[in-house]
Amino acid sequence: MSSAGHRARSGLLGGLVAGLAATLALAGLAALPAEARTSWVSGTYVYADLCTMPADGAQAGRRITLKRWPKGDNLVYEGAGLPAPIETAVSIDDSTKDVAFHVETSAGLVSFRGTAGSDALVGTLHGADGAQPLRLKRVLRTRAQETCPGEITGSIN
Repeated sequence: MSSAGHRARSGLLGGLVAGLAATLALAGLAALPAEARTSWVSGTYVYADLCTMPADGAQAGRRITLKRWPKGDNLVYEGAGLPAPIETAVSIDDSTKDVAFHVETSAGLVSFRGTAGSDALVGTLHGADGAQPLRLKRVLRTRAQETCPGEITGSIN
């Protein structure tokens, strides 16, 4: 191919690319910088310290399952002494990941306010026993319920 033919072909290709870029820009489809997503992805997030006492098989701890859906969010609260899991509405702030909920149990009202992170749900649980700090690790895989740790003395957890 002659150099004149090569220049003509390059000029045509360059013109097509420039025309396509201009069309996309006019249509609002020009490449924009990527932005961080401010909302959580829909799905199920499980935070738990629920375990089984080795002596009698009784449950201790709690499990909080946060369900995020495009049409709304809800939560399932499970805990030692509850006859069945309780499903309830939950308030979530997408920008701060603050979580708040209230559930009515046989022992009275239980409420929580805290923050859901990628590794734990941390906050304060209010119930019949008063306010207590709560930190539940995020559970990434379903597994058999673990045995509760025994008394540990002289060490830091």
